[in-house]
Amino acid sequence: MKDKKKVILGLLKMRIKSDDEFEKQIMDLAVKKFENIRNDGWGVYYSKGGKRLVAAKKTLEGVYTVREDTEEICDKAFWGCPFLKNVAIPASVKRIGDEAFARCLSLQSVCIPPLVEELGVNPFVELDGKVLNNQSEAFCLEAKMLYNADRTRLISALTDAAMVIVPKTVKTIGSMAFSRRSKLKKVQLPEGLECIERDAFSDCDALEDVTIPASVTTVAPYAFAGCEKLKKVTFLGAVKDLARTAFSDDFELTTINVPGGTEKKFRKQLHLTSESETLVLSI
Repeated sequence: MKDKKKVILGLLKMRIKSDDEFEKQIMDLAVKKFENIRNDGWGVYYSKGGKRLVAAKKTLEGVYTVREDTEEICDKAFWGCPFLKNVAIPASVKRIGDEAFARCLSLQSVCIPPLVEELGVNPFVELDGKVLNNQSEAFCLEAKMLYNADRTRLISALTDAAMVIVPKTVKTIGSMAFSRRSKLKKVQLPEGLECIERDAFSDCDALEDVTIPASVTTVAPYAFAGCEKLKKVTFLGAVKDLARTAFSDDFELTTINVPGGTEKKFRKQLHLTSESETLVLSI
């Protein structure tokens, strides 16, 4: 596994080196909405006054220490920095944005400081639970799963386990919470769950079947999109808000089981015609 990772990182280095112009364009877009953005000399950009860490160059590697008095790690700030190993975040930080550390393949250590009360859409996509240290009372890190303080919202699944049981306390599975967990084959969702947000299980390539509890009222757009092996979905109840793109690009999905008498409603919600290869069957 380590050898495979080295090969991937080597290929990424070659790709990044050859895409200097592309990298520049990405950085330009990332900092466009801020004025007087400043490079700290390490390829990391801060807003005027240094309160916001806006973006980092993909070539950033090794250990990086965020400037003192920084209050926000912005959306996607370190997204796709594959050679970054450790990030020291000062206690002054209060918010960590959407996918801020997503796809940092070599990351070994990062923390949620004590004053952080807001996390954006899963800042830790594809990271392992042992990498993350939570110091904030606003969140709970338990068994490689990150929740809000009362464990009613699942923010990030930091595990590559093939089987995951979501606790009964969880009412909402947040956006991208399980995204890109390629080894996940089975997930047990609790009765009492109410909402599965956008991209919650997107690109879970090993997921084969899923049962949606009767308590669920919302399945958002792309909630299970791009799940290559997903063949069967079972709904135990009617879903008030079911996005037609909830199972987008699930090309192996052949069967959707629904409560008797609701077949027509589900077909309409998912825009499935009588000619569709996906069958909607009563249970």
